[in-house]
Amino acid sequence: MKIFYLVKVSIEKSFKELIRYKFNTIANILSLYVLFIAMFYGVKVFGNYMNVSPIELGETMEGFVIGYFLWTIMLMVYENIAYSISKDANTGTLEQISMTDMGFRKILIVRSICDLVINLIVSFIILVFIMATTGYQLNINVGPLLLLIILGIFSMFGISLIFGGLALIFKKVQSFLNIIQYFFIAILVPTKSMIGEVGISLIPFRPAIDKVYDITLGGQKLYDFPISDYIILIANSAIYFIIGLIVFEKCSKVARKKGLLGQY
Repeated sequence: MKIFYLVKVSIEKSFKELIRYKFNTIANILSLYVLFIAMFYGVKVFGNYMNVSPIELGETMEGFVIGYFLWTIMLMVYENIAYSISKDANTGTLEQISMTDMGFRKILIVRSICDLVINLIVSFIILVFIMATTGYQLNINVGPLLLLIILGIFSMFGISLIFGGLALIFKKVQSFLNIIQYFFIAILVPTKSMIGEVGISLIPFRPAIDKVYDITLGGQKLYDFPISDYIILIANSAIYFIIGLIVFEKCSKVARKKGLLGQY
């Protein structure tokens, strides 16, 4: 029952923060939207300047739209636990949370998953605005997209746990997170021909990204993918999540041993 109560409280907290700090919420949505528009028209002008054909440019742009959508989801997940720890350390609640009988990791993961639910809604809203603005209509079938994202997103939770562990020790890691977010753009770039299927399967969240591309751009269905693709996707997600749990536990022990949980 405690876990259900934790989920309920975490969902309420995420939703109330979204409503209570509506200026910040609107600013975040606008910043993601404005950044996309700036990049979109920047690439388009650059393409015209480089004499790229309209057909080729159009195909690229559809991939650009869905790629940006996935990038926003990755950003919202990978930095969530680290920011959550920094905020709790700032408000003085981090040590109390770490001493609860439910377990420090469990609370952080549940809160992060609840934030993801809210953030997915926000991301889909941004995607609708983007499609309406640019005129590029994608094959958005919410059910299959959500399933693939949920299956694959635990790899990003693993990355988030690693940075969360670093935040326990070093406290302020925002600058490092800001740098890392740009490296995630490389994950979205189609590179199958360069690193092969094995290389793709080793990159966090990439198997899920490829399937989302196949559905939104290739018109494929979930049943078109072989079972082996789902096994690779789930294995990728599980391995990074387990690595994240191990690293977070190690960092948590170091932070407890040095008495860092009560410090900011």
